[in-house]
Amino acid sequence: KGQPKGLYALALANTGERFGYYTMLAIFTLFLQAKFGFSEAVTSNIFAGFLAAVYFLPLLGGFLADNFGYGKMVTAGIIVMFAGYTCLAIPVDNGTTGIVAMIGSLFLIALGTGLFKGNLQVMVGNLYDDPKYSAKRDAAFSIFYMAINVGSLFAPTAATKITEYFMGKGGLTYDAEIPALAHQYLAGGMTPEALTKFETLAQSQGATDLTAFANNYIETLSGAYHWGFAVACVSLVVSMLIYVCTRKTYKHADVN
Repeated sequence: KGQPKGLYALALANTGERFGYYTMLAIFTLFLQAKFGFSEAVTSNIFAGFLAAVYFLPLLGGFLADNFGYGKMVTAGIIVMFAGYTCLAIPVDNGTTGIVAMIGSLFLIALGTGLFKGNLQVMVGNLYDDPKYSAKRDAAFSIFYMAINVGSLFAPTAATKITEYFMGKGGLTYDAEIPALAHQYLAGGMTPEALTKFETLAQSQGATDLTAFANNYIETLSGAYHWGFAVACVSLVVSMLIYVCTRKTYKHADVN
């Protein structure tokens, strides 16, 4: 009560963006292992590089905002992130083209986050330069970060439910051990113990042809993850609509 309306507009826009980001984050490492068959070490290196870019690119976002304005950078960030999530949502092969597309998507998402994240928070702070609201700045940021936590809270559940739904449509259930074993089987050279385990898991899914099952499981699971990334696209569309349609409530805060 008593907060400027612009706070709620910017907080809700950030909630949608964070929901999409954490939905992607919840399934990303699993996606890398399922689609490309990457080892845990390779997956961790890619993930760490992405997070490093997410944390350092706001420096670039701040520099650009000083020259072009905070509001423009927030808008550009949403658009760039949307392009990145869209690239992840489009099913491509798991060869060189798919890997290049995945890396390009990560760069776009990290860049868009750098343009969006810090600059939106600056605009929230600018709302409280008005002496009428200055005493409520601390409470405002508590509300703002609560909105972020709401978005991140439901994202993993959404990612899990989407995966389960599309796996179920394919007549399969998710098992964390199967993707790696399926890639090992298709590549050849499995140990007898691993082969026995894979046969047991395949039979539990109702499969008799191991090659067909391995290909089908990888394709179905990767497709489910692509749909998860599509949800991130939708959440960014919602964020953009909130941000654009409520601009009059925070327009005065978009100042350098």
